[in-house]
Amino acid sequence: MTLALSVGLLGSLSLPAAAATLTESTGTAAIVRSASERAAALPSGRTTYRTITDYNDEMLALSKQHPDLVKHITLPHKTRQGREVYGIEVTHDVNASDGKPVLLMMGMHHGNEWPSGEHTMEFAYDLVNNAKKDRQVKRLLDQARVIFVPVVNVDGFVINRRTSCGLSPTCAGNAGIDINRNYPFGWGSNAGSNATSRGPGPGSEPEVQNIMDLTTTNQATVLITNHTSGHTLLRPPLEKRAGDAPDEAAYSALTDAMAAKNGYTGMKSGFDYETTGETPDWSYYATRGLGFTFEIMKTQSTTNTYPEVIEDYLGTGRYEGKSNREAFMVALEYAADPAGHSVIKGKAPKGAVLKITKNFDLWTAPILQTGGVLDPPQAIPTHLESSLVAPTNGKFTWHVNPSVRPVPAYTANGVVATGPGNFLRESWTLTCARPSGEVLETVNVTVDRGEQVDVRLQECKKRFNGKGPKG
Repeated sequence: MTLALSVGLLGSLSLPAAAATLTESTGTAAIVRSASERAAALPSGRTTYRTITDYNDEMLALSKQHPDLVKHITLPHKTRQGREVYGIEVTHDVNASDGKPVLLMMGMHHGNEWPSGEHTMEFAYDLVNNAKKDRQVKRLLDQARVIFVPVVNVDGFVINRRTSCGLSPTCAGNAGIDINRNYPFGWGSNAGSNATSRGPGPGSEPEVQNIMDLTTTNQATVLITNHTSGHTLLRPPLEKRAGDAPDEAAYSALTDAMAAKNGYTGMKSGFDYETTGETPDWSYYATRGLGFTFEIMKTQSTTNTYPEVIEDYLGTGRYEGKSNREAFMVALEYAADPAGHSVIKGKAPKGAVLKITKNFDLWTAPILQTGGVLDPPQAIPTHLESSLVAPTNGKFTWHVNPSVRPVPAYTANGVVATGPGNFLRESWTLTCARPSGEVLETVNVTVDRGEQVDVRLQECKKRFNGKGPKG
């Protein structure tokens, strides 16, 4: 089915004013700013680039200061250098199992693209600052959950280079891996410079595995990966021969709506330059959530570009009236809108654990080897799994990505362009279980974009409250 963008896009929203006294992240001095400086301040009040310590300390502080709104998360895989990768979740009643759709936003797949982390972090502050006092933000945080990972490539950021440390124990030389060429969908292609930077195997890098885990266990109806630079807003396909995404109509409409707010040039990524193994193509074909790359600012980041970071986020100065913040708000509106994803409703016993799963193969491209030899595509087993605990009254509303999956261009037989409107009519497998893990009922749920399905879990209700082991 083809979806017309249905969200009311978007009334202008006043930007948050900074507090009269702003304290730098070092905590050593309070700096009183003029009224004009406050009006142009970022949500956090920052005026300089963060270090990794700043990012980590600020995320932890936000979770401690707002325990009902912000949850601190540690991603499961440490970097090659043994560093933890952190993030935060932001929504009202953040610790609840609530079935809300997710906007997943991340920065710094490339460790030297500093503004990408700054805009990610500032949008988190923006939502936290406005959670109670701005009606639009309050409504959206009632309806959706936002997951932020400001620094995906921690090792690369710490030493200020594009790539990760790869397999080098000292992070020396040019042994790094471009982790935004390491996602498994289409990995190994001869497009662009993939062969020299893609990593030893599809999805081999811990940083990539972290984002894949987040995406496959959360119902991320929109994904944004922030990069620099060039003021482009990119959507699949990454290489032209893959053809348009099956959801090109919805993709194009949302691209245009966001670009109208930030002034970026919206386009199919392969028409900027061709690559494979990037985040949005993998995430879209794995989950059908719409994935985008934002190329922030027109200037590649260096130590003297922070004023441009501020202007591009707020829509001031050289970017007057074109705010990346407002583009992010459009993305959040779409992520929350049921017309852009699917809904499963029903009633289950109080405390029952509901789980939806899917299993299928994605494929790499034919894999380019030394000397121009192409090895056959490699199958990538893909498992999606999300869970929900039935509330006190048993009634649940679960916002999910469609079970109906886009037909991928990368196949066991090579690259075969599919084009708009081509989908595989698959189902979610929904189980209802006791907290102990004992599955009491299994149903198949087929649901497309913009559809709602009601499930009856009569067997689970009967057995959950009957005889037998209980968790």
